Amino acid sequence: LVALGMPVAGVPASIDNDIGGTDMAVGVDTCLNTIISAVDKIKDTAGSLPRPFIIEVMGRKSGYLALLAGLACGAEMVVIPEEPVELQALGKIIVDAYHRGKSMFICLVSEGATVTAREITDYLKLHIPPEGGGPRLSILGYIQRGGSPSAFDRILATRMGVAAVNALADGQHSHMVGLNGNRITATPFLEAAAMTPTIEPGLSEMAVTLSQ
Repeated sequence: LVALGMPVAGVPASIDNDIGGTDMAVGVDTCLNTIISAVDKIKDTAGSLPRPFIIEVMGRKSGYLALLAGLACGAEMVVIPEEPVELQALGKIIVDAYHRGKSMFICLVSEGATVTAREITDYLKLHIPPEGGGPRLSILGYIQRGGSPSAFDRILATRMGVAAVNALADGQHSHMVGLNGNRITATPFLEAAAMTPTIEPGLSEMAVTLSQ
C-alpha cells in the first residue's frame, strides 16, 4: 500500500512480541495470561506427582513468552531460542533433580528453541522409569492465540489505535506506532523492520536464580 502511495500507519500485533520498534505488541499480555493460567493448572497436578512436566509455548524465534511466563509461574527451567542448549546437558539437569527427590519440575520450552519440547520428553523417557513417574509433555498450542483480551491489551490497543489515526491526520505516513517505556512513539516502517527485538538483559539470570 505504501508503494502505491497510500497513507498508512501501522499498529504492532503479534503474540510473539517479535516486532521491532515497540516494547510490547498488542496481544502479548493476553497470551501471557493464558499461558500462566494453563501452567498454574498443570502445577496443581505436578505438585502431587513426582514427575517432570515439559510445556511447549508459542513464540517462533522469540523466547519472550516462555521466559516471562516462566518467571511468573516459578518454572524450574526455561528453554528459549536466544540461548542454545545441548539436549544431554539439559536433560541431565532434570534427571538429576528427579533422582534428588524433587517433587515437581516445570520446564517451559519456546517452540523455536534449538531443542524441542518433544525431544526433551523423549530423552527423559529413557532416563526416568515410567513407574517412578515418567515425564509428561503438554503443547499448549492455539489456545494461546484466543480468548478475551486482558485489560492491559485493551488499553494498549486503544492508545496505539488513536496514535495511528492522529499520525495519519497530521500527515505522518509509513510509520508504525509502538510502546516505548510508557510512551507511544512512531517509528518508520523500514527502521522497525530492521530492528531485532531482544530479551531484556538479566531476565534469564533472574529466572535461573529464582528456580533454585
